[in-house]
Amino acid sequence: MNIHNPILTTVEKAVQDELRKAGRDVLKQSNENAPRRTGALAKSGQVRVDDLTVQISYKARHAALQHENLDYRHQKGGAKFLENAALEFDVEGAIAKGVRSALGG
Repeated sequence: MNIHNPILTTVEKAVQDELRKAGRDVLKQSNENAPRRTGALAKSGQVRVDDLTVQISYKARHAALQHENLDYRHQKGGAKFLENAALEFDVEGAIAKGVRSALGG
């Protein structure tokens, strides 16, 4: 047995699938809320699912500064773009729906 590719139960697989979908939806909303001058910030966003967690992040060097600085003023978008997108999305509800569906409910 290969320990790097564990056999997932139906529920675990459903949770991972929903985490991936939720992460993409949150990233999409975050990109819409993010400040945009060149588009480099939005293009640097990524979603990673590992076991039963999802991580949404930006690789652009200025991402954290743009996200955290409430004093910056932008024509479009603003601070806390990722945080606000995550707060708006019902991740738990999406996971529950996906698990019910995977179990035939």
